[in-house]
Amino acid sequence: MYLFISFFLIVGCWCEVQVLVDRNGSYQISIGDHLWLRSSRTALYVDNKWYSSDDNSLPLTSISFAQGSDSNLGSWNETQLNYDLIRSGMHTKIVGHIRQWQMYPAITFHLDAGDQILSNSIPLSMDKVRTIFPSFHIEQIDEHDQRGYFTFAGEMSGDDEKHAGWWKSSSNVINAGMNGGPTVLFNLTQQGEDDIVVLSPFSRFMATSFSQTNDVLEYGVMGSMLTIPANYNHSMIVFYSSKGINEGFREWGQMMQKAHNRTNEHRLNDLTINYLGYYTDNGGYYYYNTEQGINYEQTMIDIHQQIPLPFHYLQLDSWWYYKGIGGGVTQYTPMPNIFPDGLQVLHRRLENIPFAAHNRYWAFDTVYKQNYSFALDEQNGKALPIGNDSFWIDLFTQTRDWGLILYEQDWLDRQTYNFTPTFTDIHLGHQWLMSMGEAAEKIQMNIQYCMSLPRHILTALQVSRVTHARVSTDYAFHLEQSRNASQWAIGISSMFADAVGLAPFKDVLWSTEDQPAAPYKDSPREILPEREILIATLSTGPVGPGDAINYTNVQRIMKCCRQDGLILKPDRPLTTINTLISDWAYYNGISQGELYSTRITINNQTFHTIFASAMKKDYTIYPSMIGAQSGVIWSYNDSSIVLSFSDTNPLDVFAAQCHNLSICLWYVSPLMQLGDSSRTHYALLGESNKWTAVSRQRIVDITATNTAAIVTLQGAPGEFVLMNVFHGVLLSVTVNCQMSADVGKARLMITAMDVNCT
Repeated sequence: MYLFISFFLIVGCWCEVQVLVDRNGSYQISIGDHLWLRSSRTALYVDNKWYSSDDNSLPLTSISFAQGSDSNLGSWNETQLNYDLIRSGMHTKIVGHIRQWQMYPAITFHLDAGDQILSNSIPLSMDKVRTIFPSFHIEQIDEHDQRGYFTFAGEMSGDDEKHAGWWKSSSNVINAGMNGGPTVLFNLTQQGEDDIVVLSPFSRFMATSFSQTNDVLEYGVMGSMLTIPANYNHSMIVFYSSKGINEGFREWGQMMQKAHNRTNEHRLNDLTINYLGYYTDNGGYYYYNTEQGINYEQTMIDIHQQIPLPFHYLQLDSWWYYKGIGGGVTQYTPMPNIFPDGLQVLHRRLENIPFAAHNRYWAFDTVYKQNYSFALDEQNGKALPIGNDSFWIDLFTQTRDWGLILYEQDWLDRQTYNFTPTFTDIHLGHQWLMSMGEAAEKIQMNIQYCMSLPRHILTALQVSRVTHARVSTDYAFHLEQSRNASQWAIGISSMFADAVGLAPFKDVLWSTEDQPAAPYKDSPREILPEREILIATLSTGPVGPGDAINYTNVQRIMKCCRQDGLILKPDRPLTTINTLISDWAYYNGISQGELYSTRITINNQTFHTIFASAMKKDYTIYPSMIGAQSGVIWSYNDSSIVLSFSDTNPLDVFAAQCHNLSICLWYVSPLMQLGDSSRTHYALLGESNKWTAVSRQRIVDITATNTAAIVTLQGAPGEFVLMNVFHGVLLSVTVNCQMSADVGKARLMITAMDVNCT
């Protein structure tokens, strides 16, 4: 028999989100007048048994209230649920905090696990949790409730196992706690616009997880952790936004960055993100493969000298260092058969061009364990620097000497779930990544994460030297015809990486369809090189071709960049538009195509890009669906045809046109007025021969006078730049602007009767 209690304690509310707690410790979260989340139990697994609020083995003793302030997030008020954990006559106070923030539309749940050590000799699975607070029913509230969800899961920033569906009791929202990540709830009836809720860990990212038991979503310490130390706490966030999936998820990320003091300074200044580079990883032509008859050292020199592209760095993948047990790293130095003269000599022979370099998990027989502290796992053949000594500083100092500017930490997933210490020691995972990041900060080394689970991406909030992360599987799996993976489809995972301050990285690419003798099976082939280069450019991450020397299409690649190799970027990466995400859930995880958008704002003028490929269904796109105002629109392959784009003149995206063997790309520009007596209209279209038509790397400023609009351009000294303008009198105009020989600047002037460049 259940006692219904109608009296609720109101913790607080921000706009339309509110949490209510009853006298039994149950809580629920509502958006406006609609219930969204209803609590289940609070529980702990200690001494190999469960203590739970639902059977009163973890009794609620009192409810209290508190107020306070956080130095980053400001004021809060909270309800405290006080439980009594009784073990062998010993009482431990367990406190669940339900905290409402005054400046943010968020509720955070914090669990204080008490002042005693909580241990188990029979651990749970790493995919379960051993503390439960909070927990929520996965349910359809009533017949009018039509909510969907999508969640990030698996390697490559949660891309590999991401899925979507209806939010109802039969849904498997969390398949494996170790691999799980943030989950987004939204109204299917609103097509992903308006109300959304993000459920995410808020702290202790390497030690805590979501899990699902029947129809209950649970959050807490990973079940395999053997010991919870005294005075341990963890937290989870429920974040609300009324701005739809894309904007709402960005707002969640901004709060997370604020909470963890994340700075994007290093991302913005990372040479490997900003400039064109050359890659040799899995999918590149020279992955465990050299030019015929010569070694890797000479191959790298030939790439630098014979490919006529402005590469600013070269990436060295896993083929150059020593490996041991299980393929792990024994020594992070070059093997003499790879680089006979060493990396310092190669660096000089390459005219001091810097390197990005790959690393994987450490082998059990690593030589470094002789002089540094390593956690060891003989059964899994792996090791891990504990991080309480100078290992990372020494490693990064030595690699700096041969030109390393970017350290790529790959195989993050295997080092986490195939290494017993990281899933049984509650502190080790965090300590590993933080010690790496702290050393990178001291040595001024940037880091790329690869094969990262969502927990690694969230931890990067606290490691500012992590500037970017891979967001899709290896490019080789796209090239191999038997797999033909849609490795370029990064519209969902890019959203996650970018929200927490990381640039998404698509991986290496080919600029031509066929490259004979490439080291891959099944007659490897790139079916649409333009799509690869386009996606890489508009991802805001690295652009890294990996072509054979004689099979590089320079013209295609240079659509990404200025003449000097600086990549022309939008303000944010291409991400899947809300309607497509909503339909992904509506059709129970079956994608209806890849339909993305991005934008850039210069002097209060906002320009948008719309991309479509592999479409299975037709869509009509209105300006509000991409956050745009009315303006003009043109297709990338014909800037002379400029059309109106508005609620009465939307864009039709046809699956028959934008299929898997084609790309569709449109640019949207605001329609402006000059100050002349005729109020002449114009729209800056930008560079039709570049994937990013309007960019900050090209356009410094847009200024309006009484009679003209002046666009200040920049580029390499002497570079010619084709700028397109739609003009109310002259219609479509293309002007060839040459950057000055001294400072690389030019001015595009638009008047009522002319468009010219000086």
